[in-house]
Amino acid sequence: MDTNQMTDEERRQLAEKREQMRKENGERFAGLYDLIAQERKETIKLMQRRHAYYTKLINEAKVKTAQEFYDNFKDHFEMYGIKLELSDDKSNCSIYLELGDYDYEQYWVEDGLNGSLATVSPNVAFKDCFTNLEVNIFTGEYL
Repeated sequence: MDTNQMTDEERRQLAEKREQMRKENGERFAGLYDLIAQERKETIKLMQRRHAYYTKLINEAKVKTAQEFYDNFKDHFEMYGIKLELSDDKSNCSIYLELGDYDYEQYWVEDGLNGSLATVSPNVAFKDCFTNLEVNIFTGEYL
């Protein structure tokens, strides 16, 4: 249907019909949306646990730079199929986990500031429901 040749009344009716369809689909799939939201909450909790583990490794080894993290843990992570990759400028190191069903999670260890310990960024990239996303795992804000 060419919307350029429609009258204002036809456009209004089409808009109403589309809105009604969105409402009906929202009601029809409400349970699915709730299930997806619950699974995402559980995924984020697991991401927070992984973040805490990576932070613990940094604290125990007194790691101050991404380069140190990479050098200290590359072999350890490789044993479990987790890929560490150092950035070109060596200021951060990505931790890439390939999960089942082509899903993934990616974390970043960043250099510590002014001689302090390195940090794990709270922003995690991941794939969920066939969509690549990035979320701050502590605020829930999608980036």
